[in-house]
Amino acid sequence: RAVLADGPLPADRLRDDLAEELNGLDLPTGLQPDQLFLHVLAWNVQPDGLPPAVLLLDRAAPLAAGHRHRAALTEWADAWAQRAGLAQELKRRREARVGVTRDPDIPRCLIVAVEPARDGTDDVVVRPWLNTVPGHWDPQPGAPAVTTLDGLGPAVDDALRQGARLWGGPQESGAGGQGRPSAYVEFVLPYDLLNHDVASLTYRIGDGRPLPLGLKYGVHLRSLERMRTDDALVRHQWQERWHALRQHGVSVHGWAGPDARRLDAWQATLAGDTRHTAVVLDAPAGVSAMEALKAAIAEGIGLAVWDRRGAFPEERREVVTAVFASVPTPGQIPVAIHRLRRNAELNQRGPGRLLGRHIGFFWDDPTRIVDMHTIDPGDLADEEAPA
Repeated sequence: RAVLADGPLPADRLRDDLAEELNGLDLPTGLQPDQLFLHVLAWNVQPDGLPPAVLLLDRAAPLAAGHRHRAALTEWADAWAQRAGLAQELKRRREARVGVTRDPDIPRCLIVAVEPARDGTDDVVVRPWLNTVPGHWDPQPGAPAVTTLDGLGPAVDDALRQGARLWGGPQESGAGGQGRPSAYVEFVLPYDLLNHDVASLTYRIGDGRPLPLGLKYGVHLRSLERMRTDDALVRHQWQERWHALRQHGVSVHGWAGPDARRLDAWQATLAGDTRHTAVVLDAPAGVSAMEALKAAIAEGIGLAVWDRRGAFPEERREVVTAVFASVPTPGQIPVAIHRLRRNAELNQRGPGRLLGRHIGFFWDDPTRIVDMHTIDPGDLADEEAPA
């Protein structure tokens, strides 16, 4: 414990690294390194004979800020392994880590699933998850709440406050950047709520005035139905289309009002060419535009943009085209959309203001899923939960 406490360590990053080392075993969030050490001290050894407490010190070494602290942690782990006759096992662990890289596109993130309670009331069930460390996807579930759409903002604000306690200090070096949000909020919504203005939900700090969520946080929309599906074909198409987006960039299959008369042909074109990786369409508030979005989701599309107010005129679609063209990789699109929203809130003039205020941004990454299969929202609605 003395060696561990000899310098500062990023507690949340250490927790996530240790969970990865232990093959996904559940570890509590919010513990300081010495508390986490005590938590795992009595745990059984791993199949190779190494105890989790020893692995914790070994994973802490590269996270230490100072060279002396790093060396002390490494030497402690080496000495223990040598005495236990497990030096080769520890060496193999370290070699296996070399090939593991962090994904720069995985953010600190609050995931908020919203689903109607389906009990004859206007209640919705809100289920949050928190991904606390950028670069590694390991979201931890929070407590569900039952509220209404009018109360969705306070429910999200409460979850963000929990996230702020767990995220702790500043982002890792290189994780931020000018205009990049400190964290993202991903709303997993059913079809009939995808056009709800979640980016304008407000958060509040201290005694300041409430501010729009999209001003500080990157806000994405995701499909509840697709997240919950166990249809292997749906998931395969989702992954295939996302892979094409990451490998080949954005290729838009546009939809506009006249396409409502030939929706079958529009979907057939999308299905027949997997090079299409995004759709730009009118707001999914009308029947035909909603059917187009459902068809795009069925065909695996993970990137969609629309103007929430209704028809998406060509001149505003050109702004979206410019946004897509402005980023070096598709993974930077959420950053660009966040900047568009932020500028719309900060600047009272300019052509980007209207679109930034009203843009619907669907960013549904199949590599970042949460477990939505086991809980019926009706069961949660019957539970006592804070509104």
